[in-house]
Amino acid sequence: MTLDSRAAGVAIIGYGTAGVNAAIALRDGGYEGTIRVFSDTGTLPYSPILTSYYAGGEKAYEECFPWSVEELDELGLEVMESCPVEHLDPQAHVISTPKGDFPYEKCVIASGSSPALRGFPEVEGDPEYRPIMLRSMDDAQRLKDAIERPACKRFLVSGASMVALKTLEACLNHGLACTLVGVSPHVLDFNALPEAAERFEKGLREKGVNLRLGQKIDSVRRVADGLEVTFSSGEADVFDEISIAHGMMSNLGFLDEGALEIDRALIVDEFMRTSDPDVYAAGDVAQATELISGEKRIVGIWKNAAVQGACAGSAIAAELAGGQPDAAVAYKGSISSNTIAVNGTLFISAGAMEVTPQRQVEVQEDGEMTIVRIFEEQADGEERLVGFNIVCDADEPGGKAYDLGAMMSLRIEKACRR
Repeated sequence: MTLDSRAAGVAIIGYGTAGVNAAIALRDGGYEGTIRVFSDTGTLPYSPILTSYYAGGEKAYEECFPWSVEELDELGLEVMESCPVEHLDPQAHVISTPKGDFPYEKCVIASGSSPALRGFPEVEGDPEYRPIMLRSMDDAQRLKDAIERPACKRFLVSGASMVALKTLEACLNHGLACTLVGVSPHVLDFNALPEAAERFEKGLREKGVNLRLGQKIDSVRRVADGLEVTFSSGEADVFDEISIAHGMMSNLGFLDEGALEIDRALIVDEFMRTSDPDVYAAGDVAQATELISGEKRIVGIWKNAAVQGACAGSAIAAELAGGQPDAAVAYKGSISSNTIAVNGTLFISAGAMEVTPQRQVEVQEDGEMTIVRIFEEQADGEERLVGFNIVCDADEPGGKAYDLGAMMSLRIEKACRR
């Protein structure tokens, strides 16, 4: 098939929640033309949030896929499986892949992000060794295989993020001796203030986790009984496996420099349009409005990707029908929010975590909870809540911690939308 004989239609790069919700919104908006989806996997769309639960034995493989075959078939998509995009040419409106070149009329970039390998040294005596990283279902399978291997008893997790902590939980579920190392002085870096992080760390230590905070991996050497790791403290220990969570990088390698306006990711307007009016972006590749700061930022959470994808799809459907997108479908902005539990210790956060001269931090100990609130002084002298952390020693669905978190999140969001 030649390029000219292919229907252009709408191209969606990425088959995650942002891409699927863009397709759903296109169909709901009345678009009946070609929707061609480019996926770098051969599976149905999965939830990266659930990968650690699969690896840790809390979810079956099938439970990691939010949409059934039947639901996706109803959308009438042309899915290009195992077909990574190699190049996107916005001027020519062409996407290049190993399976050929494809034209498009409108394009949604929803290619997500990938774990970064930075900061991990080459393994002396085993230069081909790669640490386990957690994002895709293949990553989850590798982690699951490793921690279920009878010979695997000692596991090192490098990183202090939520991905690192969920990897740690999967290992704890299998009774492994776990060590967590991180360059930050506390876990939950960028999401927790010290007072909240310290309580969470207490919970980890009570579960037997050896915390090496404020340290990094200096070197790794293959030895007879495993992987000998030397830390920046000068101390060394031997592990059977190593996992790293050293941050994420937006998957935008198929774009030439200067093809679209990029900061940390693609800059988008209220309808998720990039600097090219025929190219949209959603999810981890998009910098959209963050409500508290008013700045363009990546807010890399599942719900946000879904809402942004739907916004892009609705806007494209309106434009291809000859109109303009309705203000009602515009992306209203978001606040960062996170919830994580590791073997019963719960952490909830939302809003801004940066402490500035205009912000005041209040810490409350409430029985089995630590509550940290961040207030910011406004021009009129009033203070508004702009962020919070909750750490609870018990993870009880529907309990006080969840109710309090929901109430404060709503309070922050309402204040931002006034």
